[in-house]
Amino acid sequence: MAMSILSLIVAALYVRLAAGQQAGWQPDEVNTTMCYWQNPRAGVIRDTLYLDGGYLWWNPGLADGSYAGPTADGNPLGDVYLLNFSTPFNTSQNISEILGTISKASGGSGDANNIGPQYVDGTMFANDFEWFTYGGLLADTLAFQNPDAQSVAVYEKYPQVSSRQFSPGYILDDLPTDMNRYIAFGAGVSVPSENLGFYFGGLRSSTWGDIVLGTSNETLNADVESLTLIELDMSVQQKEVWSNQTLPNSVPGRASAEIVWVPVSEQGVLVAMGGVIDPVFASISLANNDSTNKASEATSPGFMQTVSVYDIANKVWYNQVTSGTVPPQLTEGCTVVASADDGSSHNIYWYGGFDGLDESGTYSDDVWILSVPSFMWMKFATGNPTHARAGHRCVKPYPDQMFVIGGQASFPDSGPPLCLDGGIIQIFNLSSGDWLDSYDPKTWSNYTVPDMIVQMIGGNGGGGATQAAPTPNGFANSSLNAVFKQSYNATKITTWYPYQPATSSPTSRPTVPVTAVRKSGTPSYLAPVLGVVLGLFFITLFILGCLLYRRRKFLRINNGSSPSENGTMSNHFWVSNWLRATPADAKAPTVTTDETPTSPYEYERPDMQEVGGTQVHEMMGMFCLRAPSECIKLTKADTSKPVELHDTGFVPLGVGRSNLAASPSVTSQTSQASTVSRDSHHSRPAVSPMQHTRADSPSLGGLPENPRITSGVSIISDSDRGHLRGISETSVSTDGVYATPLESGVALGGLPPLTVEKRPNVVSPLTPSHGSNEASEYLDASPASPTSPTPSQRRKSNFAEGLPEARK
Repeated sequence: MAMSILSLIVAALYVRLAAGQQAGWQPDEVNTTMCYWQNPRAGVIRDTLYLDGGYLWWNPGLADGSYAGPTADGNPLGDVYLLNFSTPFNTSQNISEILGTISKASGGSGDANNIGPQYVDGTMFANDFEWFTYGGLLADTLAFQNPDAQSVAVYEKYPQVSSRQFSPGYILDDLPTDMNRYIAFGAGVSVPSENLGFYFGGLRSSTWGDIVLGTSNETLNADVESLTLIELDMSVQQKEVWSNQTLPNSVPGRASAEIVWVPVSEQGVLVAMGGVIDPVFASISLANNDSTNKASEATSPGFMQTVSVYDIANKVWYNQVTSGTVPPQLTEGCTVVASADDGSSHNIYWYGGFDGLDESGTYSDDVWILSVPSFMWMKFATGNPTHARAGHRCVKPYPDQMFVIGGQASFPDSGPPLCLDGGIIQIFNLSSGDWLDSYDPKTWSNYTVPDMIVQMIGGNGGGGATQAAPTPNGFANSSLNAVFKQSYNATKITTWYPYQPATSSPTSRPTVPVTAVRKSGTPSYLAPVLGVVLGLFFITLFILGCLLYRRRKFLRINNGSSPSENGTMSNHFWVSNWLRATPADAKAPTVTTDETPTSPYEYERPDMQEVGGTQVHEMMGMFCLRAPSECIKLTKADTSKPVELHDTGFVPLGVGRSNLAASPSVTSQTSQASTVSRDSHHSRPAVSPMQHTRADSPSLGGLPENPRITSGVSIISDSDRGHLRGISETSVSTDGVYATPLESGVALGGLPPLTVEKRPNVVSPLTPSHGSNEASEYLDASPASPTSPTPSQRRKSNFAEGLPEARK
């Protein structure tokens, strides 16, 4: 146990100190920055952006001021990165300085297991209270078994119901039996105002089974278009509902499209655009032949020319032809939606991506806008190919700003791709079309419709668009006209901005002094961590040594006897010490009470017979050596009771008497043992108190007629006899725990013949059984019923990550 606690402490310290690159530090490496980030999963809860999974590469900074080649650490601690929108930053600084982390590993620390490993791609569904991760490629590793087909990870940040007992953390959830996690390269979108999430299209394997990253097994490769729309209803926390819809024939499957939510109609609509068929990253060899590329080039541009619209409330799909300057085929871009103040137009911004066929070709750095309900395309900003990227994610912290996070640059002919030009995070102003160098939570404004769009659809920067339908032919389906004319209830949308700026503004990447240079690659925090660990280790050894010393000392005093079953010291030990400490002329007080002591066990009843064995009883002037019906009445020459000394509480004890005086015994539910005075001139040892044998106790060598009745002699030395003379004939009760058994078959010297009398049985209490209250607690999580949409019971869990390989 002690070593387990130490391991958790070390792992927790490592997580707190490991900011940035988590593995693969090189000799002479003094700092590190994020280089590029392939296909992470992103979601926003209120004021915080969460980034999970993907394939993250770092740019190591060396002591001489140069940079080594990009290094992938594989995220061994299973970190999820956080960016709070109240944090100011600039794009040229080391972004890892402003990112917080939470680990999916056990207890928030340590290495990963198979609950929530590293996925590349997939999506993150988020509302204002929690997020779910779904889909993606999993690294195939022998380190642990892959998660179940129905496993999905959940992170609860806030309670949906304030009265619910709640603590933030991870939960392992189960999909319905007719769904699995084996899908990647789809288009995901979250709708917090409706507590909904959607995952459109994507790729699966030919067997509908597991899909892994960098596989050479065709059956494990994601290369078949998925014709599905996955929906997650998060309206009731911990009772979320998953559903799976098959796309109609009019809506083709594709890889790495984009899907957005537009606030019109009763619950809004989804607009799916872009994506390609037969992308190069779906091939095991990461290369397509000419015929495959030609087929993709013939089909994929149509995903920009005609977009698919889904009415959420009525669950109906539509296709709508677009107009204007239509983009070429693009995949692995990102999108956000900005609406005019009056809701007369909703502008979908698409940034970046590539054609999906040549990863070493030209990537896009352009910003395109599709304005609805006019469904007109226009190029809003022309970028620079060196600044371009693909496989990134976009979020909107303020109405007029867009963050671009991660992605990768074009792959060179050999080696890994170059680091992203401009940094891992870029900032774009949606109103002006400018790329910004910094973000300040105090600087923002409402969205203004750009002049370029106003010239095409009419109105002004605040709205008032005059073109409310596509031109020249209008909507492909007249029902769409009614869908876009119905206003969405904007009161359901909760805004969390403006954000209060953080108290301290982060600085750009610090200059590391020469003293901080590590020559051996050993982290600088290793020494203090080892000091803490070794200190705790030696403290633990000292405590264990003290405990062992005390135990050995106790055993020596007790001659090797073990503690009582009640966990206390033996009654022999303290009774013997008490006897030796009693002066020879001392006398014990006489117990004079008619009140019967109560039982220490609540559940004992005096009318219940003891289970098993034969009872041994003691009455005034009697000893029961075997059965209760064969009690021996003690007769003696002198039966007169000694006169009690006045007001002293003592009775006279005759010394040198040749007979025994009966002593009254204090009756107890748990013990009936008495001490009998003896002639000091007799050589026979004194008769010790008698113990009732427990029904559940093992045999210790009893009488031949009844082996459960034990026997023995309590031997008292001559030096102790003087002490015994001062003890009253009153019974000494030790609660029946360790009373010495009566010697069997011992002749009572100097007594007349013993007379056997019949007497009724005496009731003895039941002995409580051991282990009656022992139990264990278990957490159970069973899968949801195949016929019921209600999700299954869930069990709390923590998550962790594997080590995926680069796509190329």
